[in-house]
Amino acid sequence: METNGDVFVVSNGAQQQSIDHVTISSTRSQNKPPTAPDGGWGWVITFSSFMLNFLVDGVSLSVGIFFNTFLTTFGESKGKTQLLSSVINGVAYIVGPISGSFANRFGCRTATGLGIIIASVGIFFSTFSPSLDVMILLYGVMGGIGFGLVYTPSIVIVSYYFEKRRALATGIAACGSGIGGFVFAPLCVLLLEMYGWRGAFWVITGIVLNGVVFAAFYRELKSPRAGKELNNVDRAGTNNESNCRRTCSSVSLKFDCSLLKSPCFAVFSLSCFLMSTGWYIPFNFLPVLADDLNLSANEGALLISIIGISNTASNVVFGFIIDLPCVDSILLNSVVLVIGGVTTCLVPYCREFAILATYSALFGAVGGAFQPLNSIIIIDLKGIEKLSNGFGLLNLFIGIASIIGSPIAGILSDVTAGYDAAFYFAGATITIAGIVSFPLRLIAKCENSNKDPSV
Repeated sequence: METNGDVFVVSNGAQQQSIDHVTISSTRSQNKPPTAPDGGWGWVITFSSFMLNFLVDGVSLSVGIFFNTFLTTFGESKGKTQLLSSVINGVAYIVGPISGSFANRFGCRTATGLGIIIASVGIFFSTFSPSLDVMILLYGVMGGIGFGLVYTPSIVIVSYYFEKRRALATGIAACGSGIGGFVFAPLCVLLLEMYGWRGAFWVITGIVLNGVVFAAFYRELKSPRAGKELNNVDRAGTNNESNCRRTCSSVSLKFDCSLLKSPCFAVFSLSCFLMSTGWYIPFNFLPVLADDLNLSANEGALLISIIGISNTASNVVFGFIIDLPCVDSILLNSVVLVIGGVTTCLVPYCREFAILATYSALFGAVGGAFQPLNSIIIIDLKGIEKLSNGFGLLNLFIGIASIIGSPIAGILSDVTAGYDAAFYFAGATITIAGIVSFPLRLIAKCENSNKDPSV
């Protein structure tokens, strides 16, 4: 062993082998999730996640309020104008794998804070867009990337802090989405009337920037064993080759695409893809449908608010229900999606505000069940150790579906000169999503039984 000041360099082969063994074992320890405290600082994490979901979904789900204004401002078709909503929501999900990997590498706090800044810059500069194409790039793509860096860590970090109350805590955090939709829809109407759409976006930018404060409360759970082993390695003074090996091994663990080979995960991804194809269509088309029915702008915004408040209440209710031992999360997910899809197909027959409000409440409840169930079903099927990568990959499929759903509905409304076809399309995709997920438990059972026990 050679010494250089206070730094020790290991030159003996046996000692180097010992250090490599410690490196491998520490990497495995890091890959194994630490014990969830089920409380304590976890509730601070849950509140911070709630507020970040409030900001992200409050902004992205309220774009439909500006739909008619953007049609007039940019003079493009309904299908292309719908890209503003679908791109920001879709890109936010598509960057899920990158977001999950980035959060694993640098921490949820760093990923979330950076995401807030990127989204705020995109929203602000989008107000200077000379055309709809530039608006889609700045608001949709850049804003979506920022929100994507916020969304995945906000769900994953809650799941790591809770085990017995995981569904309840996830449901409470997801409540921020519903409250965001409830608050931002009428707020956007008010801001639009007072300042125009550009002034409204400037105010929204300032509101979104507050997310940096809530990101600061994110605290990573550490594995004491892994930390101790890494400290021992560092004190021994591993050489550059060992450090490189440890880094490459860590990166390969954190960006794992092996889930794509799993039949049950593939089927669940297909279900979520179909659900997300239709999910954003009611948000974008209910306000303009209300306008076609000669309802006021405030009544159109109220329909979105009702979805939001119903979503909030059902997040908590379903979070409590999902945690019950007697509840099958996969069966619950399937039934809820079928109900949501069938009722969406009936929207063209709703011609009065009271009936549309009833639908909005039911649709919001469907979303309130679907949101916490995503992470819970991934854990049920593949285990907590696959949650971060699984959730990121799932969001990739959700994102692609979110981008194509509303523009397809917009094209259908252009062709048919009405909005009925858009709701038929949304209802059909959501219904099929529920039907596809019914045999998911059986597929998972067959997959597990076919595995080689020696692997």
